[in-house]
Amino acid sequence: MLLLGLLGGCLGSLQLGDIVVTEREDGGLDVTRFDGQPLVSDLRFAVGQGDETFEFQAGSYRENGGATSWESVKLANRRGDGFWSYELVDEGGAALGGVTISSAGTRSLRIDVDAKAGNRVRFDAACTGDDHFVGGGEHAMDLDHVGEAFGLWVGEPGIGKVETEVPADAWYLTGTRHASSYPDPFFIRPEPVGVAVHTEARVEVDLCTGDRWRLDGWAPVVSYSVLDADTPLALVQAHALASGPIASPPDWAFGAWADAVRGADRVRAVAAELRGAGAAATVIWSEDWRGGEEGGLGYHPVPEWTVDEVLYPDPSGIDAELEALGFKWLAYFAPFLVEGTAAWDEAIGHAIQTEAGAPYTFLGPSFDTTTTVDLSDADAYAWVVTKLAACADIGFDGWMADYAEWLPTDAVLANGDAETDHNVWPLLWQQASADALDGRDATFFARSGWTGSAAVAPVHWPGDQRTSFDTDDGLPSVVALTLGGSVAGVPFTGSDIAGYQSVGNDPSTKELWMRWAGLGAFSPIMRTHHGAFSTEDWQFDSDEETLAAFAFYSRVHAGLFPYLRGLAEEAVSLGTPMVRPVFLHHPAESWGRIDVWLLGPSLLVSPVLEAGATSWSTELPADTGWYDWWTGAAVGSGTVVADVPWDRVPVYVSEGAIVPTFADPPDSLVPGPLEGVRTLADVDGERTVHVYAGKAGSFEEADGTRYQTDGVATAVGESTQTLSSGTLSAGGLDLEITGETSRVYTLKVWR
Repeated sequence: MLLLGLLGGCLGSLQLGDIVVTEREDGGLDVTRFDGQPLVSDLRFAVGQGDETFEFQAGSYRENGGATSWESVKLANRRGDGFWSYELVDEGGAALGGVTISSAGTRSLRIDVDAKAGNRVRFDAACTGDDHFVGGGEHAMDLDHVGEAFGLWVGEPGIGKVETEVPADAWYLTGTRHASSYPDPFFIRPEPVGVAVHTEARVEVDLCTGDRWRLDGWAPVVSYSVLDADTPLALVQAHALASGPIASPPDWAFGAWADAVRGADRVRAVAAELRGAGAAATVIWSEDWRGGEEGGLGYHPVPEWTVDEVLYPDPSGIDAELEALGFKWLAYFAPFLVEGTAAWDEAIGHAIQTEAGAPYTFLGPSFDTTTTVDLSDADAYAWVVTKLAACADIGFDGWMADYAEWLPTDAVLANGDAETDHNVWPLLWQQASADALDGRDATFFARSGWTGSAAVAPVHWPGDQRTSFDTDDGLPSVVALTLGGSVAGVPFTGSDIAGYQSVGNDPSTKELWMRWAGLGAFSPIMRTHHGAFSTEDWQFDSDEETLAAFAFYSRVHAGLFPYLRGLAEEAVSLGTPMVRPVFLHHPAESWGRIDVWLLGPSLLVSPVLEAGATSWSTELPADTGWYDWWTGAAVGSGTVVADVPWDRVPVYVSEGAIVPTFADPPDSLVPGPLEGVRTLADVDGERTVHVYAGKAGSFEEADGTRYQTDGVATAVGESTQTLSSGTLSAGGLDLEITGETSRVYTLKVWR
């Protein structure tokens, strides 16, 4: 028997593409690039046996009792040609499992671990002293998780959070630091190297709380990937595309969304006031299309699966009115069946079960006896798709696909195991929406997820934030959550403007609404929410100034469509997130920075995250010069302080940037044409192309129109010309345009 560390003369190396695996004398493995650059040092494995159970309440989970006992293993009996396969043995040589190491591409390593004598496996490597772990999905307080240990498990993130992993007394209400609706077991490290865990089961991570880092999969068979790339951005791209093509929303989804609840009259009034205010809004969504009710926690949808024709009489007629005004109309769904509803009576036979064969019930979000549809059952799944499709048949153009975190681990499914399949339950729920909307000009948006959700759900929102400036779960958390989602492969995302939850904090204020709207305008998706306490929360039309601010920011957002849609195409084709951590383009920046984000490669968005601020300081990366987006003035780099009235979010543009915009934003991003409403068709023939001199730059729109410049300018300048391909010149700078669509182009050079 070959036991590594005992028979040094038998040690070897295996090159798999550009990655080399080398056996160490002390029994571990080193994973390096072919040039010797370390990727994973002193890799070891362990086999575990765990018997934890989960307590379930309100979509949250608490581990009860039990523990995992881990058995360190040695690698034995290496075999394979073009791959390596080992037995995992204990100190006495008894076999506990096996591991196979193979190539998954030129710069990708696959490690399959099988615990034959346990139900958990461990990937265990040495820390380097310069460690970072960016990723892990969406987390409200961190992007770089070095020095932390936590579980990756789909659940309610809580209303507010404690700063540790120790659950609060009210654990079912308040989240732990890393409680998340959308975790993702993928991390990038500084080499740069990416490590992903491939499992549907819970993953526990310890990211250098000591001198080693560990990724524990709570299943007997778990696979790991080690991804090599030249840049951290390339790692993010590779991970984003690993689960298949990214689902993409229609063009109109990039127009502003406004919500309207409490009935048809309110929907019509919102549509009229948005058009009257000159807002560039494309979507109205009505969460209570199936009915609404007041309760102790605010105004919430009635848990039915069909339209409330008292609140929304003649929904097809309402939809036709909205379509004529350039609006798409979205609805809402959750996967629950609630006792006392028509849906319960119709579909209780499709519910998840107890071991005794009865419907598994719990206290649901409406504080009623509730269960969830068993999406693993073909008949139940078909019932769900039929209900969803019927909503679209009425005229709705999609919906919020809420929840999917509420699958109790001890439920009995028709197919599969509730604990093992828990993390991928959101994908089933989202796939039902995708199936119901297949072939329609429609979209849906979801909050829960696991690896691969972006291949199913076209739009995402990062949860139900508090209507506050609180760092744990208010406006500041949106930055960390969005950046974490981006690293997980989620490109099309936007938060609830002004938040949602007001349990333990005040309803939203005008100041909060204004600050959040600025961030929303420079997000891929700009969407308002009335919040749980809709009559107390500040709304986009609570006063004339706020409505004017919404109209202004919506036009800014719509004006960016050529830029945003170009980024969207890059996300789909290359896996590049639309929102990016700053260090992906500026390597000297902190990997854990969560005060700003990049929208694409060029726009640095610095939201005002504190109440009462009149000025706002931003640290701009020093490796390039920067311009103020609003004025075009050069501001240099380093610390920049801006005056920040409520209706102004600081945004900066890097040297070399090329940002195409609409010359005059449309009323709606529907294709058009429509009488009396300026649509996408009406404005697509003109562009204003902003070029920020100082460095060479390029940008490509979704239709293939490409812009390129050497960045050399002698002055601020402007020129206009009609062409499809050719050169525009202004301020001593030449802009090369290559395209097939003839447009009126205005070049604006900033210097």
